[in-house]
Amino acid sequence: MASTLTVTDWFSELRSFLEFLVSSLFPCSDGIFSCSQTEPIFRFAINVYCRVGKLDATIVAFNSMRILIDGKPSVVLYNILINGFVKFARNDQAFELYNRMIRDRVKPYVFTFNILLRSYCRNSQCGLALDLFKEMKEKGSSPNVISFNTLIKIRKFQKAK
Repeated sequence: MASTLTVTDWFSELRSFLEFLVSSLFPCSDGIFSCSQTEPIFRFAINVYCRVGKLDATIVAFNSMRILIDGKPSVVLYNILINGFVKFARNDQAFELYNRMIRDRVKPYVFTFNILLRSYCRNSQCGLALDLFKEMKEKGSSPNVISFNTLIKIRKFQKAK
C-alpha cells in the first residue's frame, strides 16, 4: 500500500497511512512487541520523502517510527535520512542526524562516512573532511575508493581556488 501511494504521488495519503500505523498499536503483531514490518514500511516511506525533498515529513515519519519499533533504527535508515538532507543542502541537519545516530549507539559504516564526506566536499570544508576521515578510522570503518576519491576532489577544488 505504501509503495502504491508513493508511486502515484499521493503523499498526503501516505502520511495518513503512516499515522494510522502509529495510532493502531502494533497492527501486525501477535504479542506485546512491535511488528517486524514496521521499520521496512517506514524506511520505504522515508526513502521516498527524501528523494522528493519532503524532509520535514521524513523527520515526522522517523520520529513516529521510533515510537513503534522495538529497539533502535538501523544504520540503513539513518543513511537514507542523512543522504536526503545532504542531497538538499541541509548539511547541519544531516550532521545532527549523524550525532543522534551515535547517541543511539548505531554504528556508522563506510557509506555513512562517505555521505558526510560528500557534504564537506560540496561546502569546500577540507579540514572538517579530514577530521571526519580520522574519526572514520577511529570508529573502525575502513575507507573505500569513494572515500579517497571524495577527499581528492576536495583537495583539487581547493587548489583551483
